[in-house]
Amino acid sequence: MRTSAVIALLLLSIIPAVWGQQPLRAGPHLTAEELQSLHGAYDSRELQLLVTSSQGGAGERTRVVTLGPDYVAVASEDGQTIFDTKFKRLLQVDREAGAFYNNSLFAPAAFVERELEKRINLHKAVLRAGIKADKVPPNLKTFWIESDLGAEADRDAPLELERIEHDDGSVSVLFEREVVAIWSLSQIPLTLGLQQKLRLFMQYHLKLHPRLRRAILTEGKLPAEIQYRRFKGDQLQEENVRFALSQRRRAAFPLASDLESRPEPRSDAAFERDLYPVMVAAAVGREGRGPTTFPSYLAEARAAIGRGALLEAWLTLMEATLHYLPRSAICPEGTAGGSDCIGRQVVEDVLLEDERVREVQTALAMGQRAGKPKELIERLGRISRKGISKGYLLDVFRGNALSQRPDLLETFKLDPVALIASGIYASPYVPSFYRDLGDHFARNLDYVRAFLCWDLGRALPDGATNESLLSISALEADLERRFPEFF
Repeated sequence: MRTSAVIALLLLSIIPAVWGQQPLRAGPHLTAEELQSLHGAYDSRELQLLVTSSQGGAGERTRVVTLGPDYVAVASEDGQTIFDTKFKRLLQVDREAGAFYNNSLFAPAAFVERELEKRINLHKAVLRAGIKADKVPPNLKTFWIESDLGAEADRDAPLELERIEHDDGSVSVLFEREVVAIWSLSQIPLTLGLQQKLRLFMQYHLKLHPRLRRAILTEGKLPAEIQYRRFKGDQLQEENVRFALSQRRRAAFPLASDLESRPEPRSDAAFERDLYPVMVAAAVGREGRGPTTFPSYLAEARAAIGRGALLEAWLTLMEATLHYLPRSAICPEGTAGGSDCIGRQVVEDVLLEDERVREVQTALAMGQRAGKPKELIERLGRISRKGISKGYLLDVFRGNALSQRPDLLETFKLDPVALIASGIYASPYVPSFYRDLGDHFARNLDYVRAFLCWDLGRALPDGATNESLLSISALEADLERRFPEFF
């Protein structure tokens, strides 16, 4: 759970309301038919290419690459991949399973951001160890790191590349006096839109340095052939790629409408089998009785106070605040309780007199403010769940603390995913739980699942304005600004 959210509730503070709605999102909860409908009919044409490549002396591989108005489709014997540039989705088709995996285009960019930082830091560490720049292993040099990841790092010194234009119209580029790429262009013109779509294919399927890719496309013509060098592991290999125009035809979004949307299968099948369907059903408003309204939360809390179930009342106020962040279920300082909030005096004079409520408050304060997650996990684990129905909130708090301290996993023998998921199973319309689970996956560099959770959280009825998820939109904007080639 977000630290600011927990501290705000612990200190009985109030956060001013935020109004306004975000645009409708086309996330992983949509069916193939719904995606097709959102794209609608086109009155333009698509360009179909045959791209043949060979690598390191191996046999040739041919892919059919379709450049459409707002999509790029890549089909091969391995399956089909669709880059949906309108809704920033990465769709992978599994024909045998009759399914497609609907992921975010921001996921690979987020991974590359972290991986680029890690490798550049490794490069700097090698230099700090006293190894001279010309003796650094080639695959640890910045140029080759950037070529492998398709993104450039911030650099202090300019990248030195030498360009040679030949009489036959081909172009060579040298790095450290070695030819790293040579290409020739056809006479087939490409509009700016088609250049951008071809750039996207090259970004994900060719290990070319971003500057080389831009140099090839800047002439506005379809490449005829590209020969370039790339690292595969620690081995330098040569790849040869040829482009040929296949046909132009009327554009049609290339996703078959009878495919079933699923998450990518992983070894821990519980997420795919059990949790993900609950999250999707909630995103489309078909899980259980629907979301609990803010007045209903308040009514539950008042009823719990009336029967002396003070921890239940406290947890209900916590969930209400987390569900409707930045709205607080506790009245602002100096205002009396009413239909819109529980009076602060009631909280201080009634709820905080309960031993279990004070223990929860102390545990959360130790974890969030004192930086003692071990104590938080231990204390919340000892609290009796007798007479409460919202004990899953305590598990969510524990799961978040454990996620941020993986060194404690062996100590407690607990699974952060299972702990956080308990909140989603019990109350599947609370957007903050989706943020928490996505954050856990992101900490483990599983950005595919992270964005699945974040996207589904934002698709919930109250997800678009929930404060806990607003920063994900800011993250996406920053990724698109820093790495526009991925979109």
